[in-house]
Amino acid sequence: MPASIPRYLAETAQRLPDKVAIVSAARSITFGELYREAVATAECLREIGLSSGDRIGICMEKSVDQVLAILGVLFANGVVVPILPRLKGPNIRHIIENSGMAAMITDSERLTEVTEFEGLTRLITGHGEISQAWPNLPYLRRFIQPRNFFDRIGNDNAAIIYSSGSTGRPKGILIAQRNLAEGADIVAEYLGTREDDRIGCMLSFNFDYGMNQIWQTIRQGCTLVLHDLALPNDLFSMMAKQRITALPVMPVFITKMFDRRLKVNTAAFDFSALRYVCSTGGRLSADMIADLRGAFPGVKVYSMFGLTEAFRSTYLPPDKLDTHPTSVGRAIPDCQVMVLDEQGEECAPKVVGELVHRGTTVTKGYWNDPVNTAKSFRSHPRFPGETLVFSGDKVYRDEEGFLYFVARADDMIKTKGFRVSPTEVETEVVRHADIVDAVAFAVPNISVGEDVACAYTTVDGQPLAEPVLRQFLKSNLPNHMVPALLVHFDAFPILGNAGKLDRKGIKQAACERLGVVPGAAETPPPGLRSA
Repeated sequence: MPASIPRYLAETAQRLPDKVAIVSAARSITFGELYREAVATAECLREIGLSSGDRIGICMEKSVDQVLAILGVLFANGVVVPILPRLKGPNIRHIIENSGMAAMITDSERLTEVTEFEGLTRLITGHGEISQAWPNLPYLRRFIQPRNFFDRIGNDNAAIIYSSGSTGRPKGILIAQRNLAEGADIVAEYLGTREDDRIGCMLSFNFDYGMNQIWQTIRQGCTLVLHDLALPNDLFSMMAKQRITALPVMPVFITKMFDRRLKVNTAAFDFSALRYVCSTGGRLSADMIADLRGAFPGVKVYSMFGLTEAFRSTYLPPDKLDTHPTSVGRAIPDCQVMVLDEQGEECAPKVVGELVHRGTTVTKGYWNDPVNTAKSFRSHPRFPGETLVFSGDKVYRDEEGFLYFVARADDMIKTKGFRVSPTEVETEVVRHADIVDAVAFAVPNISVGEDVACAYTTVDGQPLAEPVLRQFLKSNLPNHMVPALLVHFDAFPILGNAGKLDRKGIKQAACERLGVVPGAAETPPPGLRSA
């Protein structure tokens, strides 16, 4: 049988038609209803002329309707292109044009963000006022009689997920049905996700980590409870009321959950149902681990590490968290993670090399980008006929085989669960009429992974008023890309006769002024060396 999400949902809906699949503040839906409405959504997409393989954007906040939109596209054999609602016009335009998007599904709150793009079919979802301009999916579904099940095979394209690239424009990672299905199976295996689980979902469905909660729910027949984290008390109250058993988080969420200023009494809530917490998107600090254990005694805490190009690479079992607190763990099931030197040979323990991933979750490459695909998705003599992901991440193993992250090969900044391109930040900073040059970089902040910092020079050599500059940047960048730290230079040093900016020197000087240490590398153990 094909490994695909539509197949998994069909099987679960037949087995558990009346069980609640998804719970939100606005609506709950059973597996039977989820299947029928997903197939009806696919029929609607076919009725308005969309074909197999068409790329369909989904620009929505997290909701049952967003899940139905995602599943409807997959059932119609279309390709889901998630668009983060808070992206600004230039990046939305890039994603639309780069993907060759045929249509976009959005909600009434997002209309102002997508109406400027001409020649794009728009569909509205949600249960509010029916638009006269664009088809309303819930309205159309009333008149659709689902005729058949659109079967998929594992190699069919399923999604293009855009993440910031080192060139300054988001790169689209092409994901197959098989990647989604195998990812659900693998994660459910090592986390032990069960049919009786109730997953508390704070994550966005615009990225692979959040989407995987949908896939696990469908595969295991458990229940997904949607929640947007605003105040910790609201989250903890929901967890207790809904008897949440599994809680996927990121470090930035943990920081918000246990904000000391709010003085939340976690002992006032009943978390006895909770079995595990899992986290990715950055290393867990000792304080984060202590906070989780203090609030949820006896609960298993899984630290995970991955890259969108292969979804997930490693995890650290809960019983190793105390003995190997800075490790990213070992390879996930049905996957091999290697540490290779420049000759493609395995590195010895405590020798830094490149993390290379092989397995069923390896994606298809970068959409419409053969050059970067050839750089990262390559073969290896030991595995003829197979494509591996050469991540660029620098890691090493200890003598027990546990992996440790050292640094990224590029300058990408990992903040609040997002990958941010310094080039993209710099491009927007220098749009300001008074700014000449800008250099963006990362500084460690374990609460969010890394902070975005930016050094800049001005036409008249004078610093800009920080509130004014921040307001300018907020009008052009999503919040997670606005620099948390800004530092003005009278002039930037250059290298030799080439006139190139001395980026390394600028970062070092900026960090000295800010009183921080640049980069995000772990403190290496004694005896560590490069391959």
